[in-house]
This record gives sequence, structure tokens and C-alpha cells, in this order.
Amino acid sequence: MEVRALTGDQWRLKRDLRLAALRDSPHAFVSTHAREARRSEADWRSWPPGGAFFAAFDGPSAPVGIVGAWVAAAAPGTTHLIGMWVAPAVRGRGIAGLLAEAVVGWARSCGHDTVELELACGNTAALNAYLRCGFVPADRHPFTSGGTVLVRPVA
Repeated sequence: MEVRALTGDQWRLKRDLRLAALRDSPHAFVSTHAREARRSEADWRSWPPGGAFFAAFDGPSAPVGIVGAWVAAAAPGTTHLIGMWVAPAVRGRGIAGLLAEAVVGWARSCGHDTVELELACGNTAALNAYLRCGFVPADRHPFTSGGTVLVRPVA
């Protein structure tokens, strides 16, 4: 298993993986398949803005998971982990941990202190995966009703 950062030139792969995630787990994400399918090539090339996008591969060319990272202007020392998804056929093999570590490594390389994420209400499998990756509940209230905010120090 290998995790690699995707570039803007790999926008089709970013798009295809993100849309697969939204088809597979529509309630796990803030966005929708319909909304994301309307993005332009330029949108995909630059998504997430000012951040990074990673894919996990099972073999040289079989993508099986994704995760994004971005930084909000209001919290420049915090990386936000977004859009984590692992294909159903390979869940339970530690891929979520590899993807989370890619975001933590990116945050570290940017000099950030913390990685933060927000989880949709009822997504127990993802919650457990993040807890195994060293994330803990945060004091901040979630933006989405019933959601959970988790944080992990970068160091």
C-alpha cells in the first residue's frame, strides 16, 4: 500500500475518487455528488485550495482511498483533514491510518501545530478509525448539527 500526493494534473483521478466516495457514503460528507459533479476542471485542479490531496494505492495504479488537507485563513496553524474515504473492499486494512499520516506529515512540513477534522453524526466506523490514529475529541462545537470535532497534535 502506498499513499501519494496528487497534483493538479491528476484532476481526473481526484474527481473520480471524490465522486466514488460521495456515491458510496453520501451521508458521511458535507457536500453532495450532484454538487461535486458540477465542478470544472479548474476547480478540480486547485482542490482543495491552498491544501493537498492524497490517494492510497493498492499496487502501482489501483487507487483505494483519498483524503484532503487545507488551511483556513482564520486558523493558520491548523490543518483541516477533509474528505477521507476508503473503498469498501479494502476497509479494515489500515488505509485510513496511512491517509491520516499523510495529512499529519503535510501539516508538519507546513509548520502547523494541529490537524483537525469534523465528522458527520453517526459515522461510528470513521470515529473509531480516527481515534486509532491518535485523534481526540476537541472542545470546539461542530459546524454541522450533531457532528464531532477531533484534533491531533502534529508533533
